[in-house]
Amino acid sequence: MSGKYKLLTSMVLAIVLIAISACATPVAQAPDEAKVLKIGSVMPFTGPASFWGIAERPVMQIYADLINEDGGLKIVVDIYKVEINFADGPMDPSLDAAAARNLIYDKNVKAILGYFGIGYPAVSSVTTPEKVILDSSTISMGTFDAAREPYSIFGFPNVEMSMNQAMAVMHAFPEAKTLCWVYASGGNVDVEKIYGPVDEALEETYGIKSVRVGYPAGTVNFTAYIAKMAELKADVLYSFGMPLEIGLLAKQRYQMGYKWPIGSCAALLDHKTVRGIAGSEEAMQNLCGDYCLPWLLKKVTVAPKYLDMAIRIRDTYKAKYPDKELYAGSFGTGVPAMGHYFEAVQMAGTTDPDKVMGVLRGGTLETFLGKYTLSGTESFGAPVVFGYPCAMSIIKGNESIYLNEEPMWDVDHPVGGIELYKNLDNK
Repeated sequence: MSGKYKLLTSMVLAIVLIAISACATPVAQAPDEAKVLKIGSVMPFTGPASFWGIAERPVMQIYADLINEDGGLKIVVDIYKVEINFADGPMDPSLDAAAARNLIYDKNVKAILGYFGIGYPAVSSVTTPEKVILDSSTISMGTFDAAREPYSIFGFPNVEMSMNQAMAVMHAFPEAKTLCWVYASGGNVDVEKIYGPVDEALEETYGIKSVRVGYPAGTVNFTAYIAKMAELKADVLYSFGMPLEIGLLAKQRYQMGYKWPIGSCAALLDHKTVRGIAGSEEAMQNLCGDYCLPWLLKKVTVAPKYLDMAIRIRDTYKAKYPDKELYAGSFGTGVPAMGHYFEAVQMAGTTDPDKVMGVLRGGTLETFLGKYTLSGTESFGAPVVFGYPCAMSIIKGNESIYLNEEPMWDVDHPVGGIELYKNLDNK
């Protein structure tokens, strides 16, 4: 039924009801029309990270559209149609903050969801005073203060999950004993500081030796660094790089005669793009990336309502974009962040940010990526940090397939769950 036809029908119904009320006993009023729940997302649509934002946007939009197609989001007795607004945050703190201001002051959004840029402090300084809930990654939250920033959620623990992703790849290749962490030196993330203390624990617990190779930001010729990796007897590489870096590293390591698996914190882009950077199908082999597609998870149980919705999103995307691959990273950041917020407002029975955050602190939520209880006190001073399945893909031939999974059930542990592995091993 078209919008105009619905409106006309509503008007006719209203006139009839008014006429009846003039000569009969009062009747109950018709239910109010659906309200609008405005949400926003700041993602890179320009700049070197634009691959990710451009790939995620249509999947998030489809999720919102499907909710509306089903009648809307029910919060107690009220029905809300979801309006999602996007703003370009090109991995620049000041520009990302400007994008957040646009969403808040021009679009009147209640929440900004799925932010994975490097400017958390700048963005939260905009969202917090306005009581707008911010669902962000943990990559640049070093200044986070739980008391000062009570409306922040960390739905994408991409710093912490790197350890588990690397372990997923290592455990898939049991003969591998040396893990080489590869990264651009400098920048906003001090990799040595974050991961240095766990090297000893990895070797003691699993017999896995960690070595590290950094390179200057902007590097495109990795041959000297690949030679260093070989000298260190690397078996598996794990890179924090952008898509271009991953592709060039794969290309040059193949040209130099090495076939090391290369793990990436982010999901791999579509195969056409990856091949364009890597140069050949042969060079693409053994590239690994985040692969948290709900219907493929093997060690994490996804609630039926979320599994069904994930499959509907996938199928709708295929029908709408038959010549494109659905980006697996959409189910790592954007779509789950939307689910976090929708679940919380329904549990709270309101969109009031204080009551929503009251549900999130210490609450147990079903998500697209499993069930998590947001409890504990070591999660950066606040218990509002979600876990992660840490599933990884691997390219074999001309397709990505499921490789392995190391769930991060609880991110409270400061080194990303090393103690968890010990506990699981003892079960």
